[in-house]
Amino acid sequence: MPRSLPAAARNPFEFGRELAPDELVDREEELEALARTVANRGKLFFIGPRRFGKTSILNALEHRLAARGAVVLRYDAEAFENLTLLAQALLTGAARKLTGPLTKAGGVVEKFFAKLRPEVNYDLAAHRLTVRIGTATDARAAAEVPVLTEVLDGIERLARGTRKPVAVILDEFQQVVREGGEAAERQIRAAIQRHRHVSYIFAGSKTRLLADLSGDPGRAFWKLGERRFLGPVPRPDFRRHLKRGFESAGFKTTPEGVERILDAAEDVPYNVQRLASACWERLRVKDDRVLSAAAVEEALRAVVGSENPAYTQVWTNLTQAQKKALKAVIEERGEALLARAVLHRHGLAASTMQRALKSLDALGIVREDEAEGRIRFRLEDPFFATWLTLAQEQ
Repeated sequence: MPRSLPAAARNPFEFGRELAPDELVDREEELEALARTVANRGKLFFIGPRRFGKTSILNALEHRLAARGAVVLRYDAEAFENLTLLAQALLTGAARKLTGPLTKAGGVVEKFFAKLRPEVNYDLAAHRLTVRIGTATDARAAAEVPVLTEVLDGIERLARGTRKPVAVILDEFQQVVREGGEAAERQIRAAIQRHRHVSYIFAGSKTRLLADLSGDPGRAFWKLGERRFLGPVPRPDFRRHLKRGFESAGFKTTPEGVERILDAAEDVPYNVQRLASACWERLRVKDDRVLSAAAVEEALRAVVGSENPAYTQVWTNLTQAQKKALKAVIEERGEALLARAVLHRHGLAASTMQRALKSLDALGIVREDEAEGRIRFRLEDPFFATWLTLAQEQ
């Protein structure tokens, strides 16, 4: 009779962190397309839902570009309180990577960013420098966008003096637009459309917002650069990944078990990894080390149960119309939600359904998914649907 694996045995299915380049599952096409944008000094909007591994792809891209000799300035816009702090981080990164020897960096920064009156501070022990822009923590939104565009202009001036590709990668770029409004769109476009030595990748997880931002003829970013939408990992690749992860520990997989993981997670990479991780941990201590559909179901209920307080809070805070619309998304698989029969089944008028879906999108509960020429609404967290189904069965 088989014994459980050692307590120290490593679970191969990690989630909730930025993955290393060698941990990605089949993202080579996306990586090379992004890398070509940088090589061509282009501009690209990289748009994908949360939980799809966008940040991990950008991390792998940074490693790949650095190995090819490129200078990469990658920052998450949501990590900064305001746009001036983001600009300050970009300026510090440029000072460290584009100004040459540390002894000359201060003079170069003062020359190329003179309008900002930067304060350069040296840490001789760590052999690093940081740059401060005025009273960054007290900056007002009206003044922040010009500071950001001036930093981007300065990076362009610095990039002219190097033969290396220079890339500015801003993750969660929608935060910049939220902070600066339409003025940010107009002023950033006016600046970077003249840049020829720096490539830009603007990434974001608010699919509809970023799609409108870059695809609406009435918006400033229209046709500023290419657009690439991040989809799920193809099932054949994920099947191989799951089988390899379980079988490497001596577990046996069944086609039904692997497929149940992908179905329950709706192919969302984060959810696939989380459910697979829970399955792995449960099989590790069992005599029957078979990934069957029943074993997956057991792990799924445990995962959903652990999120009960969070899901309960989300559900109880919704209005009646939002609850009905959410149930419609689940039961109708997100399709034809404005059809007369669907509206009748769920007791909603078309206008009420539209408002409810828009508000659920704004809350980050559902998202629009465009595939094969049709729009489908899907849950950002597919396990929420399982929780709701189980809760209503009790």
